[in-house]
Parts: sequence; C-alpha cells; structure tokens
Amino acid sequence: MNERINRRQFLSINLEATVGFLGNFLGTQLDQERDFFRPPGALNELEFLTSCTRCGKCKDRCPEGIINLFTLSDGAKLINTPFLNPNQSPCTFCLECVEVCPTNALSRIGLREEPSIGRAEIITNRCLAFQEVMCDYCVLSCPVKGAIVSLNGIPKVIDDKCTGCGICVANCISEQKGIVIQTLG
Repeated sequence: MNERINRRQFLSINLEATVGFLGNFLGTQLDQERDFFRPPGALNELEFLTSCTRCGKCKDRCPEGIINLFTLSDGAKLINTPFLNPNQSPCTFCLECVEVCPTNALSRIGLREEPSIGRAEIITNRCLAFQEVMCDYCVLSCPVKGAIVSLNGIPKVIDDKCTGCGICVANCISEQKGIVIQTLG
C-alpha cells in the first residue's frame, strides 16, 4: 500500500467521487421536487436535464399536441424541456416522442410494459360515486384493464397498474373532477 499518486490523480479521484455523490443526492432530490409531468420514457430528472438538447422534436411530433415546453419564466434549468399535463389533456402513450428523441432523454429503456407518467387519485368529496350517485365513467374509460376497479359502486385505483394517462380525468363527469393525476415524485 505504498502506492503514491500524483496531484492530477488525486484531484481526478476526488472529483469523480464528489460528482457521483452529488449526482445521486441531487437526482433523488430533483425527482422528489418535481411537480410536473415529463413525457413517457423520461429518464430520472437529473439525467433528463443533462441529456435533453431542448430541440422540441418531441413537442412537434406529438399527435395529440399535449407536449409543451417550459419557458424562461419557469426557471433556467427547465427552459425548453418538455412537459405535459394529463389533468388537462390525456396522453395516449403512442411513444412518438420517444421515437423522435435524438439523445434518449426519452427512451424505451426502463419503460415497463405499461409506461407511466403519474398515478390517478380519487378525490372522494368530488367523486359522484362517493356521493351515492351511480357513476363509473372513470372505470369504463380507463384503457388499462384493472387499473381502476369498481368495488360496490365505488372506484378504486390500483396503483401498480395505473399509467397516469389522464383518460379517466377527461371522462369524469363531475363538475370539479372527482379524479386527478398526481406526479410520481
């Protein structure tokens, strides 16, 4: 263990360790702080921010027209990166955005069989079924079999099946929407 290292090696080793530590710490923190939805196939937030070239091809390719780009008023680190809001317009998971991404910031790697961008949550004081009104629009409209089930006339979201697409929200007939999509972070 009498190995000596020169100054360059010492600095290199310490820089790698520091970057690795900060990357793990900041990546987790950025994912937890995120209160918006990235398109399907997005890497974790730190990797995404460093991989995305902000080219806008995902927005241009989206056949549903639901992908938007952050502006400078949203913060310098987010500028021109894509986001969507399944509570306003549902995502069909066509994955056109993934196909056109030149850097794999949006990638099929890591996508589960049913990709997800969020989770549906029933707002019981707004949901008509909880007000003893016969309603199962969210259950019937959900494209993922078994993601929302009706138990004695009451909808229940099965978290590990829900993709967060927002189709249930779009089909909810309650005036104040009895179901919303929450971010995964």
